[in-house]
Amino acid sequence: MYTTIVVPYDGSRHSACALPVAAALAKRTGARIAVVIVHDPSAYIPFVPGEVAIPVYDQELVQLHRDRDAAALADAVADLRAKGVTAEGFVLDGTVVEALEEYVASHGTDLVVMTTHGRSGFERFRLGSMAAAFLTRSTVPVLLVRGSGSELQGEEPPLPSGQLLCTLDGSSFAEAVLPHARRFAEVTGMTMHLVAITVPHAISMAPFGTEALLADDSALSAEEHVREDYLHRIAEHCPPGTTVRAITDMSVARGILDAAAESTCGAIAMATHGRGGLKRLVLGSVADEVIRHAETPVLVFRPPQS
Repeated sequence: MYTTIVVPYDGSRHSACALPVAAALAKRTGARIAVVIVHDPSAYIPFVPGEVAIPVYDQELVQLHRDRDAAALADAVADLRAKGVTAEGFVLDGTVVEALEEYVASHGTDLVVMTTHGRSGFERFRLGSMAAAFLTRSTVPVLLVRGSGSELQGEEPPLPSGQLLCTLDGSSFAEAVLPHARRFAEVTGMTMHLVAITVPHAISMAPFGTEALLADDSALSAEEHVREDYLHRIAEHCPPGTTVRAITDMSVARGILDAAAESTCGAIAMATHGRGGLKRLVLGSVADEVIRHAETPVLVFRPPQS
């Protein structure tokens, strides 16, 4: 069960989409919700142009923004309390990701619930993503929900239901998400569905100096059986009713997304290496691609050793 849930908030309707989800989880577990807004003057302080741009500290402007942050935070907390949830609000000072990381790490946080825009490609690299940046540093599980960009209507939306698709690859790194997936499945009443993706191997096509993917049906079938046996062994330590599936696909991320679309998947759980910046752009990330394209919430955990 959860005892402390943190929701990063910036006063926008986009970030507010995480609040009803956190409230629904808190009602089921009796957890306390901490709504956190980070006051970062560097985000709006103007610079005087010249040979060297110099920031101009405007005390009235800073106080105005701080008052707006505090008012937005108070409204969010009041709304949560009106729904019968124990909630508190905190205004932090500093840069967003660093302040959030410090707060989450020092307050016994069980889960962070936050929204993501789902940007991709150069737009993501240029504009950045607070959710993506936070994932490179967070050591607690993060539930990412897609922000709708508009206020949610009516009562809080239902929590994810159906299958919780857990992605595994045979490594202890990927398996690190399982305890968090089991807890989330228990709280939401979801059934765990373990999935492993088999990618055909490339071999050198000498003397041409290139590589080609050979569809050796017998080899692929054998590897699928190996992965399926592995998943069954893992399932023995999961809640009753856990199902497994070994899939062959040219892309791990696409295989996961297709599996989520084909099944009664209500959410996806996976581990991430937490790459950031140019390294993330060049090397790519399965978790990053899944987060950008998934229509369901994604529970992400970055093992500390990553």
